Order: sequence, then C-alpha cells, then structure tokens
Amino acid sequence: MPRNEASPTRIGVVQRLVPQSVRGDAVLGLVVVLLTLAGAWRVSPWLDEVATAHVVSYSSRDMASMWQGIPTLPSGSDMVHAAYYEVVHWWVDLVGITPFTLRLPSVIAAGVGTMAMAGVGRRLVGRRGQLAYAAAYGLLPRTLLMAIEARPYAMSSMFAALALLLVVVYRRRPSWLRWVGLVLAIAAAMLVHLYAALPMAGLVAAAWFFTKGRRRWMLAAAGIVSAALVAPFGVATSRQLGQIGWLASEKYSLIETALVQSWAASRTPPVPEISDRVPDAIAAAMAVVAAILLIAVVVESRGRHLRRLAFALVPVATGVGILWIASLVWTNVLQGRYLTPVAPFFAMALAELAIHAQRRWIRGLVILLMVGSLTLFGFQQRTYAKASGTDYNLMSRVMRQSARAGDGFLIDPIQDWVFSYRGAVSVDPGAFSTLIDLAQPTKPPLDFAWAHDPPELNLAAQEWLPPRIWVASWHTRRAVYGPQLAELGYHSVYAQSGVPDGHTVTLWEK
Repeated sequence: MPRNEASPTRIGVVQRLVPQSVRGDAVLGLVVVLLTLAGAWRVSPWLDEVATAHVVSYSSRDMASMWQGIPTLPSGSDMVHAAYYEVVHWWVDLVGITPFTLRLPSVIAAGVGTMAMAGVGRRLVGRRGQLAYAAAYGLLPRTLLMAIEARPYAMSSMFAALALLLVVVYRRRPSWLRWVGLVLAIAAAMLVHLYAALPMAGLVAAAWFFTKGRRRWMLAAAGIVSAALVAPFGVATSRQLGQIGWLASEKYSLIETALVQSWAASRTPPVPEISDRVPDAIAAAMAVVAAILLIAVVVESRGRHLRRLAFALVPVATGVGILWIASLVWTNVLQGRYLTPVAPFFAMALAELAIHAQRRWIRGLVILLMVGSLTLFGFQQRTYAKASGTDYNLMSRVMRQSARAGDGFLIDPIQDWVFSYRGAVSVDPGAFSTLIDLAQPTKPPLDFAWAHDPPELNLAAQEWLPPRIWVASWHTRRAVYGPQLAELGYHSVYAQSGVPDGHTVTLWEK
C-alpha cells in the first residue's frame, strides 16, 4: 500500500463514526458540545455574564419595563438583548441559575452551528468538506470562547451558520419552505445580535452575485424581507446607543481586534491585560500564519477554483470592515465578541484554504493553525481566564462547600452600580438559598442590568445577628463589615481568597 494512502479499516471506522450524512453532521456538532462543556462548568463568570444572570432572574414583565424605561433609566436599558434574555429566562425557569446552566444555551448553539457548517461543507465539497468545515468552525477560537459565554453571541453565530446552510440548500433545490427558513434564520441572527446584520448583508450580496437566474432575486428578497422584519426592533433600540459610549474611552488596537480577535480570540475584554500576554501572542502568530496560508493557496492555485473562498470573504469584509471603518470615522463600536456572527464565514474561508492546500509545507500551516486553536482553547479553560479581577464564582463555591443552613452573609458595599460583588449571588443564587441575606433580605425590583449594593448596614443597631456570618470583602477597597463584626465580639475563623484584585470570603463566628 502506498505510504500516503489511509488504511481501509481506518477509513471504514471513521465513516461509521461520522457518516457522510446528517447523522455525521450531528456527531461533529456533538463533539464540539462535549469539548466546551468542561469550560462552561469551571470558568468563573465575568461582568457581562453577571448582567445576564441578574436580568433573567426577573419576570418577563419586569424585563420589558427595564427595556422600555423606568424612573432610574428613562431611556431603558439592554433592549438590544431582549430576545436572548427572554430565551434564557424561560430556560432557567426550568433548570435554575448557575454558571453552567446559563452557558448551556451557548454550548448547544456552538454544537448546532458546527452541525450546520458540516452540512454546508458536505453539500459543497463532499466528505472532506464536511470534516474541514466542521473543524474550522468548531475549533475556531472565537467559537470556543463564545460557547462558554452566557451572552447572545454564540446563538447569533449559530443562526448565521444556519442561514449559510439554507442559502446553499436553496441554490441547489429551491422551495418556499427553504426560502421562509432562510428569512427566519437571517432575522433570528439579527434579532439576537443586531451587528449580525452586517455579515448577513454580505451573505445575501455574495449569494446574489454567485447565483444566476430567478434564484438570485429570491435570495435577495429573503434578505430584504428579513431586514424589514427586524427593522422596528432596530429602531426601538437605537435610543439606547449611548450605552456603548464607554467604548470610546477604551484604549486598544482596532487593527488587532479586526484582524486577530475577530476570529483568533485570545481574551474576553477588549483591553489586553499586561499580566497575561501569552494568549495574545499566540493569536497574533495565528493571524500571520493564516495570512501566509491565504497567499500561498492563491498563488499555488493561480486564483482558479476559489469561488467558495471568494464567497466566504464577502461576509467577512462586510461584518468586520464596516465596523472597523465606523470605529475610525465615528466612534469606537468594535469589540471582538461583536464580530462573533462572522465566525461561520471565517471558518468557511479557513476550510477552503485547508482543502486547497496541496504542498506539504502549506498543509503544515493548516496544522499550525489547529495547534494554535487548541492551545488558545487550553488558555480559555483557566478558572479566571475571562477577566483577572472577576472571581464571582469564589463566594458561591465557598458557600456550597462550607456554609451551613441559617448562616448569615454580607457583601461589603461599594458606590458603583456595575461592579458590585452582588453579582456573585446573581450567578448562583442556589448557593445562598439556605442562608440569610442580612443587608438585603428581600429581592429588590429590577432597576438596572447589574445587581447593586443596598445601603451600608449598621450591624450594632440590629436586633439579632446569627452566630456565623460570612463576609465578602474587596482586596482593593475599604473593609466595611469585618471591623463592625470585630467590635461586636465576632472572630474570623476561616478565609479564602480569589484573584489578587478580587475578594476574600471570611467566616466570622461568635
């Protein structure tokens, strides 16, 4: 047998495990679900996920009031995430709120998106395409990072992948059912995350350009109808554009965000942390390798047989390029996670490059990209990988391990409506269900996207305090309740700390 030929037995095993069919697509999607489940369980939530947990814990009526406007927020807040919040609200009503359950919809979305991309590759290329498209999307660092994020981005990317699949299916065998499905997929991608309108516009433009006859006009009509369906929602959210005004003051590279973080995601916040530049360096190296791979494949093929690559690059150009230009000439609206709906088209482009790589050294570049992706995946699994100062899982972990029913707990308050450590209770309320919230015994009304601290409590004025009280205090701020408890005769008997810029949870007993 020639050296380069695979064993028939080995081929048979692979074909049985991942058949060239919808079942094989589903198997590839399941692999990505299983790959991301561990991170969904152990990685500490960060600030935006805390907002999700807080908002979805309220009723649909309460959420609608916050979106439309309340006394503390006359113009409303977070309406742009309304569809996602509603989905997660009904989900956690069934399963409860923990970091894992909050992220599970995103994990499933990454798996469904991978399944859709496998279907695209299978229909366009065959067996190699099925595997290449699924691997390119499922192992894309942006996909893996957003799969363990309790935010709408993975879901929007999933709908974008389904829209791409429906374009491919409709071009081959048009039907009204598939056309309606395409309209709904495009609309859903935009409804979940409005920035998806940019790559969806690119998808419709590419479909129109690369399709002939009546079908091209039907594809264009699908884009127009979906845009019309979402337009009222877009207009309604436009009055809350000021909520992203804080981005203008953030100092980070727009070029790096557009060319690297858009697909080779190495971090969650837009601003890199000086203490951890290794993942950023790996991501930058991947971008260089991808650029070399693109040039090498184009030169090697002499520009022929690259229609699918050209198709994929149109949504990439509209999804990334328009936001980049807007950030340069207007105000900064560019963040890596905002570009997640472009992930299926980055994946399609990378898969096409891998399929067309012929020379051994060019295939070596593909292997380097896979190694880089898996390496970044390893960095994403660290407990505090999302943001070094967000140890929201610390207090709930300590409560589950060491607290007793009837213990009290207190959280040192700060004068900030966003960064309160009350988020630790929001993301895992079950860990505190048998404890006494001394400062906030009843749930307050929904008046902001994040939970914020109640007024400081004078412990000496309380009629009764439990003999065991847990206190979460900041490392970088004034201690509030610890000194009060010491004056009342309590003694600290146990403490556990999180990250250096985070918190310490201390047990005080009397």
